[in-house]
This record gives sequence, structure tokens and C-alpha cells, in this order.
Amino acid sequence: MTATELSWLYGRPQVAACIRSQPEDFIVDEELNFSPSGAGEHLLLQIEKIGQNTQFVARQLAERSGLKNRDISFAGRKDRHAITRQWFCLPWPIKADVPWQDWQGEGYRILQVQRHHRKLRLGALKRNHFQICLRQVEDIAAVLPRLAQVQQGVPNYYGEQRFGIDGGNLAKAKALFAGQGIADRQLRGLVLSAARSFLFNQQVSSRIAAGYFNTLLPGDIVQLDGSGSIFRADEELDALQQRVEQGDLHPTAALCGLAAAEKSQPKQEAARLEASWLAGHDSLVQGLIDFRLKAERRSIRLVPQQLSATQQADTILLKFALPTGCFATSVLRELVQYSDLGAQ
Repeated sequence: MTATELSWLYGRPQVAACIRSQPEDFIVDEELNFSPSGAGEHLLLQIEKIGQNTQFVARQLAERSGLKNRDISFAGRKDRHAITRQWFCLPWPIKADVPWQDWQGEGYRILQVQRHHRKLRLGALKRNHFQICLRQVEDIAAVLPRLAQVQQGVPNYYGEQRFGIDGGNLAKAKALFAGQGIADRQLRGLVLSAARSFLFNQQVSSRIAAGYFNTLLPGDIVQLDGSGSIFRADEELDALQQRVEQGDLHPTAALCGLAAAEKSQPKQEAARLEASWLAGHDSLVQGLIDFRLKAERRSIRLVPQQLSATQQADTILLKFALPTGCFATSVLRELVQYSDLGAQ
């Protein structure tokens, strides 16, 4: 099931628009989930990049600083066709000079340097802030009312970029599970992630189609808003349902892998339906188990934070923030039928 086949929560948008006709139309700012300590043997570099992907910048930093590629870390991967401001990290002796000006290159520049006492880990983000310009909007008057709906939450789909060009990462995952090895560890991780993301999207889309997106099922695993804390809805379903409607709790779907702790496994009706939504994808589910990925849960609902919109002529400028690991395109697809010119 491709992105265009996944269920829409508010019905398929009828208005067309364009995104990323130029890098300035898609701006992303990372917000770390900690404050730099100001001391230590690691350097945090906030870098603005244009027209380059995260891995390219990391390799350039390694080459220019004389370090190895594995020494350079970052909190998140960001699109090439955008202006992104994100954090990188490299080890650097406390008493050594920091010639950061020499580390800059084509398509990226260093905005600030901070010392920190530990290495930056993937996912060490609180949220990402987006500024996205929708251009050539056919009917702005028809789009603006949908903003109020989107503000209540959208499906927390993984975006198309997770699956590679023309879904190539998912195809590689199927080949991997069929016995074709992938020597590159990073690529293997990407294709495993693509398989798991695909299965998650299928569950969310099926749940919308069944009418249970905002409705708790007996035995559902729910997640506390703004937290990774989860628990099973075994009792007081009406009270928990009210908390879902208030946005305090969100239903979840499986990130497939090795069986998780019993308390994080759905039961009753939720377990039965989840199994039916994964039916037909047994080879992908088993492949993730064989590669010993740990089963997890992920909220099916994504609520944009600080959402605002301004219009001028046939353009709409959107500003919002999303928790780490969530995709801006999942918000956009509920507003308009967008053409991503940056992906062409």
C-alpha cells in the first residue's frame, strides 16, 4: 500500500498545491531534548544545510576534522531538498583549538559550537519546528477550514522518504528476508526500518477504515501524550475514552519485532483486530523477528503543536512543531493533494 492508498482521516483533500519548489519553502529546525553542558570532550555543532543530506555533511565533517566517519554523530536525518538547521557531534580534546571555520563546506555552514560532556545520540530531540510554504494552492478558501480538523490530530504515518526512491528500501527488505544479505550495516538498518514502518502504516490505515482511529478498543495499548509511557486499556474504558478525546491519551499500533513484555501486548478485541490488519504480511513480520528487532508501540495519532497559517495570493505559509520521529508530510497530506517538486 503506497502513501496515496493509505486512508485519510478527514477524507481525501480535493485541493492541489506544490511543496518544495525551492529550498526556502521547507525549513526545519531541530530542538534538542537537553541543553549543552558547556564543558566536556565533545563538540556540538549546529549546522544549517541546503541541498545536502545529513550523511553527506557528516562525512565532510569527518574528512575536514581528520576523524573517522563513525566518530560523527547526529540526532536526526534531514531532507536534502530543504533548509535544515540540525545538530552534529564530534569528539575533540578539551585543550585543543577548535578550528571550526575550516570544517565548513559547500551547501552547509556552522551556526554555533557548544561543548558537551557526552556523545550526541540518534533521537536525542524534543521536537522539530517546520516552516512550510504551499504554493499554487488552487482554492485557499477550501483548505483553511481543514486546518481546524488537522489541529485535532492526523494519522501518524511514516512518510514516503522512509521507504526510499520508488519504495526501494521496502523491496530491499523483502529481498533481505528472502536470504539476500546486505553487508552495509547502515543500509541494513534502513531497510529493516522501512519494513517495520510499512507494517505500522498498514495498521493505522486499516484502523481508520474500520472507524476506530479515535475510539478505544478493549485491550488497546495507549500512550500518554508527550511521553513514551504506555499501558493497556483493560478497565474503565469509558474514562479512558474520554481522555483520548481530550488528547491526553493516544491509541497505539505495533512496531513489529520480538515479543515485548506482556503488559505492552494488546488483548481481547484490540489483539484480534491488530492481527487481522497484519494478515498477509507474515513474511515481513517474521523477518523482523528473525533479525531480532525489539517490538515497540507507536502512537497512531499525531497532533501538530503551535500550528498557524498565513496566506498571500495563492500561497499558504504553515508553521508547526512535531515530536521527533514524526513526518510533516503526514500533516500536509490531510490538507492538500501536494506535489513534492523537491523529490522530482
